[in-house]
Amino acid sequence: MTTTTEPTDRPASGQGTPEYAEVPHSHYDLFVGIFVGLLLLSGVTAAKLFYGPTIPVFSDLFYGGGPLIFDGGAFLFPLAYIVGDILAEVYGYRRARRAIFIGFLMLIVAALTYQVVALTTPVEGFEAWNDALAPTLRLTLAGLAGFFVGSLVNAKIVSRMKERMKERSVALRLILSTLVGEFLDTLVFCLVAFAGTISLAELANYTVTGYIYKCLVEILIVPLTLLIIRWLKRHEPTYRYEEPTERSTATAAA
Repeated sequence: MTTTTEPTDRPASGQGTPEYAEVPHSHYDLFVGIFVGLLLLSGVTAAKLFYGPTIPVFSDLFYGGGPLIFDGGAFLFPLAYIVGDILAEVYGYRRARRAIFIGFLMLIVAALTYQVVALTTPVEGFEAWNDALAPTLRLTLAGLAGFFVGSLVNAKIVSRMKERMKERSVALRLILSTLVGEFLDTLVFCLVAFAGTISLAELANYTVTGYIYKCLVEILIVPLTLLIIRWLKRHEPTYRYEEPTERSTATAAA
């Protein structure tokens, strides 16, 4: 008695081409990589505080009318929240939370690595690295605390509002989630990172300035964020995207 076997397109293990795991087609991994990279860069650059411009009237409310105070994370950190919004809107709260946890883990690894490097004996001319790396542990802990609260709340608000609004009012949930998430993030980060190291007036200046600045940046970039979200929804194979219509909006409102 003879038996036949069904032909297969893939060669048996150990024969022909080597085996590889298949990766589903999605842009999720790309945005996770960008998200983690922005967190790592922001965590390092936040170690430096610098003076910004002096704005009439507004500057008078803080620090005796002096210049506004920023940290180096101001250049890239708002973009991390924007990417977080994209992850939550397109891939859902669970996937956004996964990216946040990956970012936290890599921040911890980075901080521990900086501390190990700081403990080594520097070659002459490289002593300044110890001073540059020393503050990163406290800043990382502050960043972890602030971003853990702020980013998770931000992603949760986007997801909960989407459950009710579906594909409508995306800009509204992006803005509202930013205002709440950035407030919690900025408050926790500033208190943990710099309380006791700068004056109370400087801390108030730094906290309020950072919150307003980050919110403005993210709100101004909302049109671009919407374009990216709309493009992703149309090109992700598993996303069932339907353009909201006036009729569906009126029906939902009723």
